[in-house]
Amino acid sequence: MDGGLSLDGDTAVPAQGRNALVHTNLEDAFNGYRLFLGRHPASVEEITAATNCTLGEFLGHYLMRGEFLTGVVASLTGTAVLPHIALAPAPDEGLRHWALERLPLSAAARDRLASSRSWRFWLLTILCNEDFRAGLPAAVAEWLAASGLQGRLAALELAPTRRLIGEASHNGAGTVMGWCANASDLSERVVLELHLGDRFIGAVRCERFVPGLGERIGSCGDHGFAFDIPAAHADLVARGAMLRIRDAQSKAPFGADIYLKTNLPAALDDLGRMLDAIQSMKAMLASIEQQFPRTLQNISPPLSAYGRLKAQGLLACHRPLDGQAAAAVAGLAVNVILLESALEPASLRRLLASLDGQTQERWTLTVLANAETLGNEVGALIRPLTAAALGDEARAVVATPAALPRLLATHALVSAAGAHLVVGQAGSLRPDALAAFLAALAPASSTPASVAYSDHDTLFGAHNGKPAQLRPILKPDFDPVMLLAYDYAGPMVLVTPEVLLKACVLADGMPPSSLHDLMLRVSDCVPASAIRHIPSVLYSLEQPIGLRSPDNLPRLLVGEPEAVTGWAERRGMVTEVRQTLVASEDEDGIQTLVEPCEFECRPASFPTVSVIVPTRNSPVLLRNCLDSLLRTRQAYPGPLQILVIDHQNEDPDSVALIAAMQAQRGVDMMPYKGPFNWAMMNNLAAEQASGDVLVFLNDDTLAADPGWLTRAVATLGLPNVGVVGARLLYGDGSIQHAGVVTSFEHGAVHEGIGMPGHEGGYLGRTHVLRSAAAVTGACLITPRVVFEAVGGFDASWPVNWNDITYCLAARKAGWRVVYDPRVCLYHHESKTRGYALGQAAHDLHQTELRRLRSEWGGYVTDPFLNQAFDRVTLPSLRLRL
Repeated sequence: MDGGLSLDGDTAVPAQGRNALVHTNLEDAFNGYRLFLGRHPASVEEITAATNCTLGEFLGHYLMRGEFLTGVVASLTGTAVLPHIALAPAPDEGLRHWALERLPLSAAARDRLASSRSWRFWLLTILCNEDFRAGLPAAVAEWLAASGLQGRLAALELAPTRRLIGEASHNGAGTVMGWCANASDLSERVVLELHLGDRFIGAVRCERFVPGLGERIGSCGDHGFAFDIPAAHADLVARGAMLRIRDAQSKAPFGADIYLKTNLPAALDDLGRMLDAIQSMKAMLASIEQQFPRTLQNISPPLSAYGRLKAQGLLACHRPLDGQAAAAVAGLAVNVILLESALEPASLRRLLASLDGQTQERWTLTVLANAETLGNEVGALIRPLTAAALGDEARAVVATPAALPRLLATHALVSAAGAHLVVGQAGSLRPDALAAFLAALAPASSTPASVAYSDHDTLFGAHNGKPAQLRPILKPDFDPVMLLAYDYAGPMVLVTPEVLLKACVLADGMPPSSLHDLMLRVSDCVPASAIRHIPSVLYSLEQPIGLRSPDNLPRLLVGEPEAVTGWAERRGMVTEVRQTLVASEDEDGIQTLVEPCEFECRPASFPTVSVIVPTRNSPVLLRNCLDSLLRTRQAYPGPLQILVIDHQNEDPDSVALIAAMQAQRGVDMMPYKGPFNWAMMNNLAAEQASGDVLVFLNDDTLAADPGWLTRAVATLGLPNVGVVGARLLYGDGSIQHAGVVTSFEHGAVHEGIGMPGHEGGYLGRTHVLRSAAAVTGACLITPRVVFEAVGGFDASWPVNWNDITYCLAARKAGWRVVYDPRVCLYHHESKTRGYALGQAAHDLHQTELRRLRSEWGGYVTDPFLNQAFDRVTLPSLRLRL
């Protein structure tokens, strides 16, 4: 090409010192499509339209197109990937020469283009260059001004700050490989430039799949690269040269420099990697140094330190009642109702002594027992409070359990009480306990409270060579699902007279058989919002360790199968209830037991289910997952659709496996193209799925028990359940997920992570059906009606937090998120999962956490983990000072 291009006779572009009217040729047409639209011409007509015309006509042909504004400019000003990336990771040398020679650009812009290999940098440099805009024909300039292009581009920076993470190495055989991601936008595919000495040798786009990388950085694994050094640069390699890698957009260096020399021992490469690791460690140590003061403030002791900390008054769960709150309830009377299980003489003696010391002086006592239960010792304790001893000043009444409804309605002593403290096991009340119970029922919100329960602690006697231990029973806010396992709210609960009377007559007029039965009945009579948890230890129990069972271990909580069976029968549910034994051991080797109820629901019918599995280039994991799903399909009583999301699978084995599963095993497939967005791809799959229940499942999961889905669907049938999550195990059987705990301090943490699979955790939580703040999207089961009501997953969270925000949305809409330990699968996420380190990763996490707090407010605070636990550490293991 010699000569220049005329701008319709207005302004000439000099070329080799001349201004000549030169018309465009075939090369111009092809390069124009590549540079301005990011594609090749689609037809002969498109080539013809851009050939043999002046530069003004030529530029107008590209710039005055909707495709340019909606595709290219929208990508420049938004977050989408430029269409050019599908063409090539970076502009080639021929295109660079063409642009520098044929376009009207200033000298400064030419210098900048000559040193860059980024499509985005090129386009912004050209479109923002004053010489380029001044050289456009008037019609083109006016059209672009009306389109708002200049205003949209003015706010953009050519090289914004980026936070690259990754690694690179040389294999000694002429290939540079590694991975690189932008921590500020993990959906981007970074383009790297490689320089050998002072010579540019090429560019590479980081889009290869790297096994295990997705788990390390919380994204997909499509950030790898491999670059073969061209033979044309063998002279530099032979002499020895330093390989430098840069971000094509910001020009910032990436990774450590690598020295290349033919036949040089691989040790030098190892040295480069070591230096790179040292730099990463320095960044990590700098981050730790910044957070160290905050960490000191959050040092949290283990549960075994509870007794010492209680004595020192260092725990928030031992704060005394506010004086103003105590004054507000000073005139109210409390009737203490003792069930037969509370009449152990030593414990009863401690309870009566603590009642005498209450700041709430107006209290009475109702003892529910048959005559044979009131032996000489118990009778001697109760008799001084009865009418026989005090005449008109009696403080106690004794009656059979069946008489309780009549007493509540007609007996002067009992009916005069403003509330009833029902006691299933006697213990010592804190001096302000009755006042604190009453204060909890004071109207503090639009929904008044009818029931209140508090935390407590238990002193277990010496056993198995272990000294006596004071253990706290720190409870969640009211959870009707967890209540099906055991009476965690008791053994002391305050109930208003109206609710207690309703509970007494609920089951054909039969009084409650136990406090567990009472609480299940209460949950039938009032909404969950009317049952208040007092996050304070208001009473203490003593439990000697006897020979109750061969294990000779203390029981923290025990469930009553008959009470759970009655709850199910009142709802017309067909269930099988049995008592199980769950053992736990803390870090000091102290073992405890809980005996929860476990029940099996039998729904009248089973809905259609769609299991949705996204996958990309993981054939081994996908085969194991699909094989287990095929076994699940045989075991599930209803129709089951298996829908695989094919996210641009390129691995031949993956492509063949998906095709075979479609053709031979009735597995459906939905293609998905574009950057990784877990939320968006699952939303699209949900629209295509046929099931009334949607199961979102990772391709690295494996169900050992084919009955897991039957159990999950049955759990969805419990009242107000909108999401069910599974107990997930690592390959070695240890726990990977037992529900998610959310907090303002840390965002979201898997409960039970790393614990042995048989370990029950605090109060047996890892083996107990219960509500959770959230569950992981690796296995999330939800009805379609719930999914559609909350709008599916939030696609503005493409990688992280989308499963958490879905659960928060479901809870906000009134549904419960439930963790079911019997829905158990293996999740082959690496147990030694790594995370992006350094300041960049810390800043990214903090940015996302701030957004989560801003969007969801109080819903981020987990109501199902007691406030006394430190939420920065692993849940339920450490106390908050």
